[in-house]
Amino acid sequence: MAKEVTETGALRAYALRLLDSVYNASVYTVIGYSALLAMLAIIALAIFMKVIYVPEFHSW
Repeated sequence: MAKEVTETGALRAYALRLLDSVYNASVYTVIGYSALLAMLAIIALAIFMKVIYVPEFHSW
């Protein structure tokens, strides 16, 4: 009986660590995605205000 309790406790601890790491990864992903969107918005605004020159591109 003691062995089953120990294995269950170890499994629970492993599951909690896995859940915590998945949660942290999702938080960092959301922060990184938000930073990327903010950077793209700043670049788009700079192009719109003609601070950055982007020549027209024609593929033909």
